[in-house]
Amino acid sequence: MSFWSRFGNVLRGERLSREIDEEFEAHIQEALAQGRDPAEARQAFGPALRQREESRDIRVVAWLDSLRADAVFGWRQIVKRKATSAAAILSLALGMGACTAAFRLIDAVLLRPLPVANPERLYAVSRQEFRLSADGKAHIYDGWAYPAFRLMRAAVKDQAELIAVSFSTIDLIYGSGQEMEKAHVQYVSGWMFGFFALRPVLGRLLTENDDREPGAHPDAVLSDDYWAHRFARDPKVIGRTFRMGNRLYEIVGVCAGPFTGTETGLVTDIFVPIR
Repeated sequence: MSFWSRFGNVLRGERLSREIDEEFEAHIQEALAQGRDPAEARQAFGPALRQREESRDIRVVAWLDSLRADAVFGWRQIVKRKATSAAAILSLALGMGACTAAFRLIDAVLLRPLPVANPERLYAVSRQEFRLSADGKAHIYDGWAYPAFRLMRAAVKDQAELIAVSFSTIDLIYGSGQEMEKAHVQYVSGWMFGFFALRPVLGRLLTENDDREPGAHPDAVLSDDYWAHRFARDPKVIGRTFRMGNRLYEIVGVCAGPFTGTETGLVTDIFVPIR
């Protein structure tokens, strides 16, 4: 019997069992017609259930038939116990959703490298120091003075490139409106985009010229994700302004995705020059 015939018999289910029973009974009737004793004839053929199972195994793909039977049994149990089944399915769905979310977080924070040129050559340099506030409590401070950063950059200019980065969540106002909204802002060295080999999807990115003089270039670059959900990818976003603190910034470009900043696990909305 060919594989496709056996495969088709799996789908026939109870009809195949009836055909096997009818065939078994036909053999019994044939033996009786030949004058054999009914009890002896049935004993010679063996138990009907065993004969049915052996014949079925020959005519079907065994593992596929077992899978079909399990599926039918499972569906019957679900229909029979609707409340219990619904609770089990809901628990499985919540568990799978939680595991998927946890994996996505671990993948983004620990497993996936930053989508920049040569991510394996990136190192984070940071420090922590304890300071006493006015109330006498100790606080951890992890900032650097910008002049110290410039000295360090100059000291390693023939061996490496240093990039200054600072992350903050800030209130800002678009246009002449008075309604504030929060945005994740990353202050970065102007040459970061070129060093990371990033490209704009719209307008231009920050350059070293945007980072030479303090406050001289209040320009801003949007992340592709922020441009999509805040402005619906409107190409007219270039040239729009927003107020952050006492300073007015102009949007000059949109960084092509999937780059969303150097802080793993945090999605940057807007990049501005660190100076």
